[in-house]
Amino acid sequence: MSSSLAVRDIDPLLKDLNEKKQSFRRNVVSLTAELKEVRSRLTSQEQSFVKENLTRQEAETKAKIMEEEICRLQKTLEERNGQLEASASNTEKKIWDEFAEPDVERDQTIMEIE
Repeated sequence: MSSSLAVRDIDPLLKDLNEKKQSFRRNVVSLTAELKEVRSRLTSQEQSFVKENLTRQEAETKAKIMEEEICRLQKTLEERNGQLEASASNTEKKIWDEFAEPDVERDQTIMEIE
């Protein structure tokens, strides 16, 4: 009787062990699927990061180029402004010189008109 009792005690233990084994396998399959999903998300995030990084670098490059262009345009503007101021000054001087010098012919023309 002790051998049949032992078989009856072992049978539920084997059944329990088999259920635990199947549960373990299901957990492994579930964890494998979850790991695959996490790896996929990580790959997607890495690609997004690379794209964002490239976009940022392009924007920084464009901003630097624009800044250099603005500096060049500012310098050109300052040069042209200086030229205009010099030209205006020369023109004003010529006008004052023209009216300050006695012009007999011009004065006679004005007198004749009056």
